[in-house]
Amino acid sequence: MDTKTLLVGQEVCMVSGVYLKKGKVVKVTPSGVEVQLALAEGPIRSEGNELIRFDTNGKACDSRDIYRGNMEWNGIPGTFECGPWELADIPFEERAATSRRKVFVSAKQ
Repeated sequence: MDTKTLLVGQEVCMVSGVYLKKGKVVKVTPSGVEVQLALAEGPIRSEGNELIRFDTNGKACDSRDIYRGNMEWNGIPGTFECGPWELADIPFEERAATSRRKVFVSAKQ
């Protein structure tokens, strides 16, 4: 995903393998975007909401100054099983519905 097309306030879907998280763009810069995790997706901390920084290609990059999660590789947030977060090029609801359909179909077989 090209982050140059994103706008502040826009909802985005973050993907790491089979895992999905919902977020909102809170800052756009020439080097990428910062995304705030939805309250249900990130821990509530006294410092404020969790943020993850993404580069211009939509790949999570060093966010250790704004992210406090425990699944990181040299400051890059992600999941233990599937690696760093990436921004998906389709809305969260559509991506989540597609994932649920795949799980339902494979369970029926």
